[in-house]
Amino acid sequence: MASTVFGTTAVIAVVVGVVLFLRLRRKPETRAGAYISATFLFLGAGILTMGSVSFASLESAALRTFTEQERAAAMPCDAAVLGAEETSNKLNGRYIWLLRLRVTPQAGSPYEIERTARLTSSMGERLERGGVVLPCLVARTDNTRIEIPALA
Repeated sequence: MASTVFGTTAVIAVVVGVVLFLRLRRKPETRAGAYISATFLFLGAGILTMGSVSFASLESAALRTFTEQERAAAMPCDAAVLGAEETSNKLNGRYIWLLRLRVTPQAGSPYEIERTARLTSSMGERLERGGVVLPCLVARTDNTRIEIPALA
């Protein structure tokens, strides 16, 4: 939802900036309007960049959903929730939570990672208290790629 708002706002600002610039730059008495339209253009580009960077960083840290082939090749593990913090970002009616996890693969040593997940309020509050261990899957070739079916 928020990425749609960022994108829509950016596109509107860019279109308004381009139209104003093209309409006003030809008349000497409206040169100030051309500068204002250029401001709209840069504002739209800035909003688009901020939105894409913000959501790209959230997406890169998100829990993954594996394909059937990846799921078949993945190794079982346990993910102990060390902490959960609600962010101010919301997607499709659910808040994005930052989770600190200790992942313990069946074959290998435990390690800690941070991931984001889109959770209901009740699930987020349950995880926030800590002490929850969830079954998970970890990719054999990249231990940062995990899937927790209970949170999908």
